[in-house]
Amino acid sequence: MPAWGDDPELLATFRAEVEERLASLQAGLLQLESHQSPRQVVTLLFRDAHTVKGSARMLGLEGVLHVAHNMEDLLGALRDARFAVRKDHVDLLLAACDGISRALPGEDAVDDAALQPLVDALVAAVGGAEPCDVPTLAPVQVPEQAVAVEDHATPRPGSDSVRVAASKVYDLLDVVGEADLGARRVEQTTGTLLTLAADQARWAGVLRQATQKHAATLPPDVALALHRLVGASDDLAGTVRGLRELVEGHRGGMALVRDGAMGLAMVPVRRVFAALPRILRDVAQTTGKDVELITSGEDVELDKQVLDGVADALKHLVINAVDHGCEAPAGRRAAGKPERAVVHVTARSVGGTVVIEVADDGAGVDEDTVRDKAVRLGMIPADSTLVSSALLALLFTPAFSTSETVTETSGRGVGLDVVRNAVEELGGSVEVRSERGSGTAFVLTLPVTLGVLRCLVARVGEERYAVPVPGVVESLSLRDAEVHTLAGAPVVLRHGVSVPLLDLGAALGLVRDSADVPRAALVVRHASGQQLAWAVDRLEGESELVVKDLGPFLGRVPCIAGATIDGDGSVVCLLDLRELADQAVGTSSFAVSAAPVSKRAAAAAPVGKRARILVVEDSVGVRELERVILEGAGYLVETAVDGLDGASRLRDDPADLVLSDVEMPGMDGFDLTRTIRRTKGWENVPVVIMTSRGEDHARQAGLDAGCSAYLLKNEFDQEQLVSTVRRLVGR
Repeated sequence: MPAWGDDPELLATFRAEVEERLASLQAGLLQLESHQSPRQVVTLLFRDAHTVKGSARMLGLEGVLHVAHNMEDLLGALRDARFAVRKDHVDLLLAACDGISRALPGEDAVDDAALQPLVDALVAAVGGAEPCDVPTLAPVQVPEQAVAVEDHATPRPGSDSVRVAASKVYDLLDVVGEADLGARRVEQTTGTLLTLAADQARWAGVLRQATQKHAATLPPDVALALHRLVGASDDLAGTVRGLRELVEGHRGGMALVRDGAMGLAMVPVRRVFAALPRILRDVAQTTGKDVELITSGEDVELDKQVLDGVADALKHLVINAVDHGCEAPAGRRAAGKPERAVVHVTARSVGGTVVIEVADDGAGVDEDTVRDKAVRLGMIPADSTLVSSALLALLFTPAFSTSETVTETSGRGVGLDVVRNAVEELGGSVEVRSERGSGTAFVLTLPVTLGVLRCLVARVGEERYAVPVPGVVESLSLRDAEVHTLAGAPVVLRHGVSVPLLDLGAALGLVRDSADVPRAALVVRHASGQQLAWAVDRLEGESELVVKDLGPFLGRVPCIAGATIDGDGSVVCLLDLRELADQAVGTSSFAVSAAPVSKRAAAAAPVGKRARILVVEDSVGVRELERVILEGAGYLVETAVDGLDGASRLRDDPADLVLSDVEMPGMDGFDLTRTIRRTKGWENVPVVIMTSRGEDHARQAGLDAGCSAYLLKNEFDQEQLVSTVRRLVGR
């Protein structure tokens, strides 16, 4: 079992949550003595102590666990009015909070033995001791040589991080995006003013000369008006120049604000990489292979939405690398390789993108096997000459698998198409490289963020459209390219390969002037791996665009993924070229007879569908740990922050299973379970309760509410959790 306390990401999450709960506990305890309704305060304190206990149990902090457990017992006794709240009770509970804080992992953490007096005092208090003994922890021992320094050192700061809901970060990004668009419009307007001011200054100069030439014949009031007009023109020119300097400075400041706001949403890829060792270990054990995982670039950062969107794809690729790529020890010995195979997962920043690569040192892809399977499925003709990347692109076709047997991890033809779809939905691209006998590598190119995209701006007729740069293979000038007709359709010759040439204007249903002739093309990857070229009137350059959803009023517009407002106020739509290609050429680009593929895909999809688990847990640390474990077991996991949030998810399609805590604000796990049993479509969804409450009456309450299984956090075992979920879900 992994040592979760050694995982820096989980440790930081648990520590931040416990510190927040301790602050809440101490604030509540200070109110307890004088509060008119102490029972109400104690109830909130009990919940905080309960959360600290659950977090300590999951992290394996035994000393903190015992202190929190006995704090919970004392608070429970006060809540049930077994005795009145006294000052010594508050003093003891505050001392327990200090002890827990001192025991959190770190350089100065006290050991479990130092917490034992607190545990004994709490037990005695629950037993009715009066007055309560309030132990004090020994001070931290400071090395003598460090004392002189410590006397003049600044106090050690507290935690330098805060927890903010992701929704708040993206709301901020929306506001910053709007402000950035406004700044661009002001910049555009300032440029127009500069042009007008220059034009006015030129004509004011002409007017000045004419006034001086005819000054003797002009009426005094006209001469004065002309003089004032010329002077105002000079003042206006100076003001506009000052405005330009102000706008340029503001533009730079807005860029800093935008980058800072975007940085709030950035997370290291380590968050996803952390789950890969467990996945690799499980697949290696199942397949009888000896495989080592090596990761690098864990500190490379991506927008949380991008990282979450590609997390499942990376897990698929690691499974694929072990199951399909790496040979068994005997096969590697026969090939003169070390018995232990190696899978490398690396991340690196490249310009405005992040490239993640999953590579193995296995046998590589057998192109003959791929070609034979594609011919049998009717995807390519028997005399096809597809080779290299064009042939390997078939691996991304739904229902395609080179495995002749069906196991838990292979043979169903489900996986690589999911990878391709996930990456392309994020505006990225994926390619595969393989060398027979040396290994295979899958390369994912992803945008750093979805809020600000680097795009190519193309004009078609009177409209301009944006295309994400990560999805573009190459831009071409049609004036210099070789364009031919093949089987009655235009193609453009690129590096000796004929690429279908489609008219973007026609695909969008735009009417153009007969004199407008496309002069450029964008080469992109189609969903099936095939490349397509989209003809456009011209390309207007590359730009970073703040892209926004179209909003609920417009809803989903076909072939449009979002929009931005240009500096002149015009709307520039972000194209979904994959959807456009599907409409233009269908999904049977390679097929001689597409029916067999569709039938196989339809048959395979239900078998390979990943079960969806809804985790409802108000402790962020426990919630994150359960998510990591279940995702590592191959499930699609959604999370809710409390019972009310979980109940709100019942409006969506039913999950395959719900995993819920009991003690949560607003609605506890038992009420949530009863709500699930009354909700149409969710009535038969299995509900697993995982809680610290092991009393018989609590178990019975869970069963009466309709839970399917009741697990205890103090007996937490990840294998038991996964096996329980698999038993109830059926996969």
